[in-house]
This record gives sequence, structure tokens and C-alpha cells, in this order.
Amino acid sequence: MEEFLSQPMLLWCLRVFLALMFATAAVSKLQNVEEFYGVVRNFRLVPDAASRALALVLPVLELAIAAGLLIGPLAVPAAFTAAALLLVFAVALGINVARGRTYIDCGCFRNGLKQTVSWLLVGRNIVLTALALVVAYGLPQAVPAGLAEIATGILAGTTGMALYVCASLLGGISAQQAQNSSAKGH
Repeated sequence: MEEFLSQPMLLWCLRVFLALMFATAAVSKLQNVEEFYGVVRNFRLVPDAASRALALVLPVLELAIAAGLLIGPLAVPAAFTAAALLLVFAVALGINVARGRTYIDCGCFRNGLKQTVSWLLVGRNIVLTALALVVAYGLPQAVPAGLAEIATGILAGTTGMALYVCASLLGGISAQQAQNSSAKGH
């Protein structure tokens, strides 16, 4: 199993996927800073005074992680940082689900379609944490990648990210339709 997890093509796929995910999330948050600030405040996990700073720092950290995942010497620390951040997000989501606050927006992507928090999103973040840890632990043991492995990994990671964004959009549409249906019922 360890040999499989340190395959250069798999690691490139995961690095590209995670880098694109973090970059996409960061750019969308930076384009909608005020809206994201509201999302951070709505989680009610930090004092209001810290919410603005957190809303400004998180997207910058996400961009740094995205860049680091693609730069050889920075990839391992970036992967560990990604795993830690994803775990923090899972805990934040879990706290709000446990509080019964499932109606709030997760804040993952600022694409106009809100995804409400749920145990499914907590699970998703735990899976993403595990993928980041595969990169962090697999890279030091990996054999050098050839051009074909790098190209295939990049293509697979990009395809994986496209599917991930589509699934997120569909989840947002589904949540929005459910919200509209419940609003009409009242």
C-alpha cells in the first residue's frame, strides 16, 4: 500500500487537485470579501473583531498552500498545512452541525450558490485531509516522476477538480431548491 501511495503520478494528481481546489476557493473568497466576512461571522466560532481578519487571511493562506503544493521543495510543508486547515474546517463545520446550525453557508466557494453545512461536508473535509496527508507522507518516498507521469497526473488532477466543482455546484443548486421549497411552504 505504501508503494502505491508514493507513486509519482498519483502524487501529481493529488497535488494538482488540491492546489486547484485551494486556489479556486481563495480567488472566489477574495472576489467576495464582504460576503465571506459574513460567512466567517455566521459560524460564530471567533469573536466578531477577529472575523474580519480571518476572512482576509484565510484566502491568502489558501493561495499560499496552492502555490506551495506545486513547488517541489515546498510541497510537503504545504500538504501538511493543507491537511491542518482542512481539519480545522471539518471541526468548524462539525461544531455548527452539532449546534443544529445546518442552515448556514459553508463558505467553501463564493459562487453564488450556498451550500448548507452538514455531516456530509464534514466527511468531505476529512477525506480531503486524508488526501493532503497522502501527499505529505508520500512525496518523500516517491521516485522521481517522468514527464509522462507528471503530464498524466496534471491532467487527472485537473479533471478531478472539474468534477469536484461540478459536484459542489450541484450541491449548491440542490440546497437552494430545498430552501426555496421550504420558503414557499411557509
